[in-house]
Amino acid sequence: MKNLCRILALLLMITVANHVQGQTDTVCAGSNNKIYDVNPTAGSSYSWLLRNGSTYGSISTVAGRSDSIVINFGTTAGTDTLQLVEVGATGCYSDTVKLAILILPNVSVTISGTDSICNNNLSSGKLSLVFTGTPPFSCTYTDGITPVALTNILTNTYAITSLVYTTAGIKPYTISSASGLGSCMANITGTASVTVFPKPSPGAINHY
Repeated sequence: MKNLCRILALLLMITVANHVQGQTDTVCAGSNNKIYDVNPTAGSSYSWLLRNGSTYGSISTVAGRSDSIVINFGTTAGTDTLQLVEVGATGCYSDTVKLAILILPNVSVTISGTDSICNNNLSSGKLSLVFTGTPPFSCTYTDGITPVALTNILTNTYAITSLVYTTAGIKPYTISSASGLGSCMANITGTASVTVFPKPSPGAINHY
């Protein structure tokens, strides 16, 4: 229910921003070198402003141009408004053009756990993925050989079920990639493992 409320809240923020500002953009917290521009008019200059720039991001201009800027977003999630004013060749000012920007929260995922099983068995519930951020999450993990892709994970904890192994040894589990809402890439940490033991082989039954 908490995760559903978060998603609904974000959708509401987008809807409100669309209604108020007319345009909406979505970025991931911590994103750098995001370019914004406008079709320039000969003789005009352009002034840009992030309304809460000190909180959410900083603007730098492209050398020799005022119609294009680069924004580096900080790690704080929330909403901001990018504002643009054009000054024409005659010195007249345009109305302010606004773009609502929704900054999605950072995402992280940790894999952990160990288990011991026998050949031809699987591990269930001993290895887990723990996410922070806003779902839905996606993740690809591997046992060192076979990648497993997961999509549309709506909970912050996900229990891994291993493959069925026919050879003994230690199977190392790691995360290849992960993301959250808006395809924001996750910070990846942790390792896990499954130790597979061979089954004993008593040999043939003798009769005396």
